[in-house]
Amino acid sequence: MRDNVGEVSARLFSPVRAPKAGRVTGGKAVLVASLVVAGLSLFAPRVAHADEARLRFLSEKMRDSDPRVRTSAALALGASNEDGAVDPLCGGLGDREQVVRQAAAVALKRLSRSRSLECLRGRERVESNEAVKIAVTRAIEAIASSGDSGGGGGSEQIKENPNAKYYISLSTVANQTGRAQTEVEKIVLASVRKKLEAAGVVQLAPTTEAPEKAREVMKGRKMKGFYLALAVDRFDYADGNLRVKVKIGVFNYPNKSLLGNIDKTLTAQGVSSGDKASEDRLLELAAGLASEQFAQNASAFL
Repeated sequence: MRDNVGEVSARLFSPVRAPKAGRVTGGKAVLVASLVVAGLSLFAPRVAHADEARLRFLSEKMRDSDPRVRTSAALALGASNEDGAVDPLCGGLGDREQVVRQAAAVALKRLSRSRSLECLRGRERVESNEAVKIAVTRAIEAIASSGDSGGGGGSEQIKENPNAKYYISLSTVANQTGRAQTEVEKIVLASVRKKLEAAGVVQLAPTTEAPEKAREVMKGRKMKGFYLALAVDRFDYADGNLRVKVKIGVFNYPNKSLLGNIDKTLTAQGVSSGDKASEDRLLELAAGLASEQFAQNASAFL
């Protein structure tokens, strides 16, 4: 569940090995290893910006035939802090390989340029791979919440609750419904937040909060932390009925170790396929009931 660029980089780079001394390797393997070194070196404070030649080189490698090279190039571009890296990374969101699309999303999140929101949102609407879609959604959320977004909708109105016992961080919604991410997320998050705030024992956490800050807040206010991973299954219209299922994975926070889960399924009879009004109503109710059940039983997860 963690969304750490370093961890994603290590996972994506894991198949690549630098050539050993005395071992004959192909030019492609050497190139991939070189790109890995180039990408990781850009994280160093002493290299703040890639020059134009490096940017052109990495942009060209986003079109290489080897997905390992494209993956390495994407992450290096994300670390470059160059405006010119946006276009090749947006192109990478349409790559045929899942690992390259995920790397491009992670890279755009790190690059954090508001003009990448358009291509990220476009990809979010059509992406079928769950891991990639989560990476894309998190990139949108992070960029929209940053100062560079120009007010792109990431601002949060979090109510302070001095009597809170639990500190709750909410994920973006893993959306399998087929509906637009923005539509589903707006309904689910609004319902969840409303029920959690009404419980009287919850303090919601900012979505972009660093783990160190979370620990500081919880220690100072003596609160227990939870991370709620929200998901919605595909709407089921079997037998003329509408079935909606909302799932909440309960993790501790900020470490995010799984503690349990809460699922809530609701059914409306005699509903025709594509009835958005019924979908919205059941989605809101199911999300609210699931979060209400968590709030009432939070102590059982400790």
